[in-house]
Amino acid sequence: MKNTTPQQPCQHSIWIYIVFAFITMSGLSYINFLPGLVNALAGNIGYSESEAGQIVSLNGYGALFGTATAIFVVRRLPWKPLLLASFIPLLILELTTPNIHGLNAMLVTRFFSGLAGGLAVGVSFSMLAKLGNSDRAFGFLLFTQFIVGALVMYCLPLLESITNHFAVFHIMAAIVLVGLLMTLFISSNMFPIVAVTHLQVTIKSIAHSVRLMLTILLYINAASALYTYVGVIGIHANFGQQQVNTDIAITGLLGLIGAMLPMFKSRFLKRQSLIISGTLLCATACIMLLQPALSHAMYIVALALVFFTWPAVQSYLFATAADIDPSGRLSTIASLTASVGMASGPMLAALLIEPGNYASMLYTCIALFALSTVVFLIPLKSRNSTNQLQPNHSHSEIS
Repeated sequence: MKNTTPQQPCQHSIWIYIVFAFITMSGLSYINFLPGLVNALAGNIGYSESEAGQIVSLNGYGALFGTATAIFVVRRLPWKPLLLASFIPLLILELTTPNIHGLNAMLVTRFFSGLAGGLAVGVSFSMLAKLGNSDRAFGFLLFTQFIVGALVMYCLPLLESITNHFAVFHIMAAIVLVGLLMTLFISSNMFPIVAVTHLQVTIKSIAHSVRLMLTILLYINAASALYTYVGVIGIHANFGQQQVNTDIAITGLLGLIGAMLPMFKSRFLKRQSLIISGTLLCATACIMLLQPALSHAMYIVALALVFFTWPAVQSYLFATAADIDPSGRLSTIASLTASVGMASGPMLAALLIEPGNYASMLYTCIALFALSTVVFLIPLKSRNSTNQLQPNHSHSEIS
């Protein structure tokens, strides 16, 4: 089996981290303000809550196929033409979505939108993995995602009143346009060629990577299921849609602090303890949302727990994949795994919810968070095995 031999990494400026973080975020930007998208689809646009979940899920499954395609092309084709070939059709699809009528047509449109966006994200993930500091690279990605999510959630009600109920799709098109322009003006020769060698890979080394991918899948599946309907839960608790959007936007700013942990990680803060603590706090948020008489204060605390921990946990998991494989392919596989989780989460939630009853969904999220914690402990313990894939020692340590 082929493996890459790590080389001395190039020192990239902070602006390169920011630009590639935004480009990566642009492919599937709706993820960052998913409650706003679901609220719009299940609100004035006219779809039911379950139909809105199906639309989001099909978008996610399209992203799955797009990211899977990226796995096979990131080492064979130049990254810049791939991104341009993804962003251009994605921009067209985002602009035409407001003119789509009927559930089936919307499902097809959003599937192909996810396909183009997933390809862009998969290619971008391989570029992030090649930057000099994997913790910082994926920390900036999650930082960008949460600041964009918070701003959109805060401004969306105003934009809907100024334009129309499809304002969320106009925002998605604008983000794709900015990502496309950034891709056009960035140099295509900033990454060194990584030498490829042959390495004997044992069952243990394969299991190490599989367990890491399973951890990502379980965590993001639970987090995206919760995130999809957290706004609807607040509206059902009679907090009002505008108040819920404001709550999500304000608490979403805590995600900026969470994303900054990997960017400026202290040597005293270990990935293992941070990820376990973050996952358990997400499970705690689900327990709080299960309360029959949900108070506004408890709702805000639950949102704060999720938004503070999610970016840190996810960026550390992605950074672990980048450390194992400096070529970026395993990071692209991690992106694919995340796409599976993002697609399956809303679909799972849509199947579990009943009108006004979200208990089954929340209990399932708790179970998935707990299971991801158990699975996560395994790959870190096996890291020092001599049989596992040689990690990129130019990056920060895994634990």
